[in-house]
Parts: sequence; structure tokens; C-alpha cells
Amino acid sequence: MSVERSASQARGPAPGGEAPLIPERARNLERRYVHPPYLLERRLGERLAAGDCEGALALLAETNRLARARLAGDSLRSLKNSLIASCTIYTRSAIEGGGVDAELAFTLSDACIKAIERLREEGELVAYERTMLREFVDLVRRHRSERGDVLVWRAAKRVQSMLDREVTLRDTARALGVSEQHLSAQFSKSMGMGFVEFVRRAKVAEAQYHLRSTRLGIMEVAQMLGFSDQAYFCRVFKAVAGMPPSAYRRLHFQG
Repeated sequence: MSVERSASQARGPAPGGEAPLIPERARNLERRYVHPPYLLERRLGERLAAGDCEGALALLAETNRLARARLAGDSLRSLKNSLIASCTIYTRSAIEGGGVDAELAFTLSDACIKAIERLREEGELVAYERTMLREFVDLVRRHRSERGDVLVWRAAKRVQSMLDREVTLRDTARALGVSEQHLSAQFSKSMGMGFVEFVRRAKVAEAQYHLRSTRLGIMEVAQMLGFSDQAYFCRVFKAVAGMPPSAYRRLHFQG
């Protein structure tokens, strides 16, 4: 069957009038145009949502090696429409996959579309498509960084409220709804130390306060902070403070 005959059949009448997608599909058949595979679009969106700029740009380059859809009679207008469609994909990927606040994503989308409309050269538009993708990836990365800081703050606050007992990475991660690996990585990144070390230092800081300001015995302070073994408490204290609790009290007692 010839392409012309297929196109003619595709233009056949539909109930209620001619469906607009059928003649457009026929014209694509006539000029042998096929839209870029949906898999490429989906993979690009996944890379954007993951904050992977290099991966997203590589997939954009792969997509652009294929012919672009003709979206308007004028080539400049058609290219602008194509970039606006890409902007829509980037916006949805940032929100749905990257977790970015919708208002922030739509604000960036509005700014990008205005920039697209200001450009007057096709070369500028092609270059701006890459810039636009980078801006959405940066938005996702900033969101993840801010979210990581909030997560660490919540974990630290929980530690400070539970100094009278054992505080573990597993229980804290479970309470905050994240994996142990993610919480540990965020803690190291934001605090410059691991979670376990942070807990040790928080307990020793609290012990220092009681050794300076109260007459509680060392074992009492240790038990108050969840240590059942005084010898172990003294080892932890010395590792953090540089001296045993008894020496610290002699130097700093304010009673």
C-alpha cells in the first residue's frame, strides 16, 4: 500500500467531524517524520530528577540528533514551540521526580518561556535549550541540598532530646523515614562528622555541663546519659574532651 493511499485513508471522516490528530499523523507519514522515542524523553526526565546534569545533557544531545517536529509554519516559531514543550517536561520531572516545590518549578518555567520568546536566532534557541536544562537540574540539586540540611537538623534535634538513652543511627533513620545510608551520608556532608561521633560529642557536652555545674558523681552523670558502664563512659569522655571526667571537674567545677 502506498504512503499516499495510507494518508488518504487516515484522512477519512470521523463521527462529529474530522479528528485533528488524524490529518497531522497523515502529514507526518507523507514526510516520513517520526517523533523521538518516548523512552528517550522518559530517561532524560529521570536524569533531571536525579540531579544528573551530564546524563541529562547527553540524552538531550541524543534526542536532538533526530529530526524535530514541525510545530508551526515558521521555523523559528516551530523551534520556540519545541523548547516550550521541553520546558513543560523539565518542569514536571523536577516536581514529580525531583521533589521540587511546584511553585518554584513553575516560576522557573515562566522565566524560561519568557527567555525563549525574547530570542530571535535559531542558534541562540538551540544553545538556550541546554542552558534551560541545566537550570532545572540546578533547581533539583538545590532542593536536595536544602532537604538534606533540614534532615540533619531534625536528626540532631532528636539526638539532643534523647541524651538520656542509647541513640542509634538505625532508630533515628527509621523515625525520620529515610535509609540509614542516606542519613549517614547527609550527616557527614553537613556536620563534617559521622552520626555516631555526633552522638558521642553531644553526650560529652552534656556531661561537661553537669560536671561543671552540679555535684553529681561521675557514675550518676554517666547513667543520666545512658551509659551503664562508668569505665566506658570515661573512655568516651576522654576521647572527646582530651581528659578524664575527674580531671575535667577539677579544672572547671563552678560549685
